[in-house]
Amino acid sequence: MASGLESDILTLPTAYKTFPYLLSQDTSENICKHPELVRLEPIHKRDRQEIIGHELFLNNSSELLGDDPSPLQCKMHDELLLRSILEFDITRIFEKKPIFIRIDSATLDHSLLLQFSGDNVVLAFCPDVKNADSQVKLCRELKSYGFRFSLDDFIYSPGLYPLLGLVDYLRFDIGSSNIPNVNQQLEIIPRLSEKTLIAKNVNASEFHTDIFLHPFRYYQSNSHDCSDSPSSRNRAKIIILMNMLNNCAETGDLEHALKQYGAIAFRILRYFNAPANGLRQEAHSIAEVMSKYGPGSLYRWLCLLLFSQETEQSYHDRTLLENALLRGRLVELFGQFKLPPEVKADLFVTGMLSFLSHLFKMPLEKALSYFALGSSITEALLNQNGPYSSFLKLALACENHDQAGIECQAKIAGISVEQANTAYIKAVVWVNEIEN
Repeated sequence: MASGLESDILTLPTAYKTFPYLLSQDTSENICKHPELVRLEPIHKRDRQEIIGHELFLNNSSELLGDDPSPLQCKMHDELLLRSILEFDITRIFEKKPIFIRIDSATLDHSLLLQFSGDNVVLAFCPDVKNADSQVKLCRELKSYGFRFSLDDFIYSPGLYPLLGLVDYLRFDIGSSNIPNVNQQLEIIPRLSEKTLIAKNVNASEFHTDIFLHPFRYYQSNSHDCSDSPSSRNRAKIIILMNMLNNCAETGDLEHALKQYGAIAFRILRYFNAPANGLRQEAHSIAEVMSKYGPGSLYRWLCLLLFSQETEQSYHDRTLLENALLRGRLVELFGQFKLPPEVKADLFVTGMLSFLSHLFKMPLEKALSYFALGSSITEALLNQNGPYSSFLKLALACENHDQAGIECQAKIAGISVEQANTAYIKAVVWVNEIEN
């Protein structure tokens, strides 16, 4: 006859059953010791669409929790999430930007939380009214370590008032909620003006319209919807410059062309000298960029400008730029593990140009026909083949949070899953710094 723990495990999703150490009787020491892949979902400031923080998830959270998770599933999931975040030291990487970690309210007393610095960590949970007093006590203790708190997807009742005084954020899942119902919930919450409201699961363009009608200062989204991005007037000029570089034009000819496109040269230098690139000394001219860092550096920033706008960007424009930058940086970082540094720019461009069909609203093959590109880039983009293709496929798997795909493509690319996950986190940080 099965023990209580074994009976519980028999009802768990298959994802948990693959770990034999889960069957140990000493659950506090042996459950979920192995780190899993972590993904990040950005939190945007409503009025400026600036990324101000992230929520961290396990790649396979939905599989591990299922539709109606038991307390044991929640405990195992939360411990695996906390261990994975600690393993990759993610909170330190993001420094002062808030990092949201969604846990079950029963996890507030977990010893792993004391291993976090707490300075930029926001613990998000759905409050349990029956245990509100114990949650208040735990939150007060954790607050002394620097933690902040968010109440998620809750219906207010007077028993939650003391807990409400300890939290900084309130989050509501707009994607799965009826907007009027959310408004009705907000109307009965006291001290609402003291809290920062975040709309979660804002992935469709219509919600970006709705959100301005509600008192949400921030919204949370992982949208890849960028099909409506308009074209820029300067894109033809940028393509001309990119093709000049690929055709090995003389530096003098490039400088002459850039003098005619003064705004483009200014924007290249602004991006090039961004703190995210860690230059010891600023570059003051395109000639200096070319002589010190080579044509590849100039080419990658022209590629960035191809996707950006001189004027204020719409939501679709900014999403397209974020996604292209992230994919470009991912392909570059993955490739650095196996390929020589001379191809860094080509790897970056391969990732970014994979979004050309969204940018130009035409088939990728036709869009690429405007560019003079190396065979390795076109082979990866059109035929999913060649030396860069495995890194591009791995980037796509990471973007889609496809755990099995990440493991498979990482093996094909010849890098470890841990290296892939670390590169993904670094790429997200880099994109935030470039955009800011």
